[in-house]
Amino acid sequence: MKRSRGVLLLGALILATAVSAIAMLPSVAFASGGAKRESTSTTEGSTSATQESTSTGEGSTSTTQGPTSSANPPSNPACTPSVFAEAKQLVQTELSSRVAQLQQLSNEVTNTSNHLTSSDRQTLQNDINSFELPGIEALQSQVQQATTCAQLRADAHSMVLTYRVYLVMTPQTHLTVVADGEIYIENVLSSLESTISSAIDKSQTNGVKVSGAQAAFIDLQRQVSAAQGETNGLSAQLLAQTPAGSPGNWQLFLQARTNLTIARDDLHTAYADALQIKADLT
Repeated sequence: MKRSRGVLLLGALILATAVSAIAMLPSVAFASGGAKRESTSTTEGSTSATQESTSTGEGSTSTTQGPTSSANPPSNPACTPSVFAEAKQLVQTELSSRVAQLQQLSNEVTNTSNHLTSSDRQTLQNDINSFELPGIEALQSQVQQATTCAQLRADAHSMVLTYRVYLVMTPQTHLTVVADGEIYIENVLSSLESTISSAIDKSQTNGVKVSGAQAAFIDLQRQVSAAQGETNGLSAQLLAQTPAGSPGNWQLFLQARTNLTIARDDLHTAYADALQIKADLT
């Protein structure tokens, strides 16, 4: 049976979409590099830790821990004159870890293989490179010059509360990259719908049994629509979050991850439907 031009075009479009669909629908994660802890609140006699943790690894969908209660055990060492050097080293280590994390986030944002929109990319670049990273690097200089626990405490508080590298900037970046990637795939699949419909009609005219393809097409449309409902407006919500809104905005990040996971599954199903249509029509 002679294949229609529409069927051949359909096959080419679906295959072209496949690379993007597979690459841009990863498992949704908050941070790479394992568990992170936003610490240290250094005082003259003791230190307390604010837990700012993202315990998922890159590509993981396991449960992520949010901020914990004040019942957490205190950080060590306590900042007293006798152990000041050790406390100072602890804060310096935490600052260095944040610089490395922000540099990694910056690399992810500038990676043109993702599908961040130009405006979202610029927003994240500004947040990381014009606020977060310069601020943390300035604290590194201040901590280096600190000579009292009071100074160290102020710098440690600023490190955690002013910048929220792990609790805000990291999930905000990762989730926005995923959201924009999923929206990109939604748009690609939506743009194929008229071509798919025409291909089914032409195949039916040529005597091909199309009932299976028609059912898969209906499901594809339903899955894409469902994914669009999960991601609608999500990037803007994510980018609106600030360190000052923490820890109250943690639930928004958790909900965003849930929405993106559902949308990812919807788009995988839609892609499978498209492949089924191609197989039925050829």
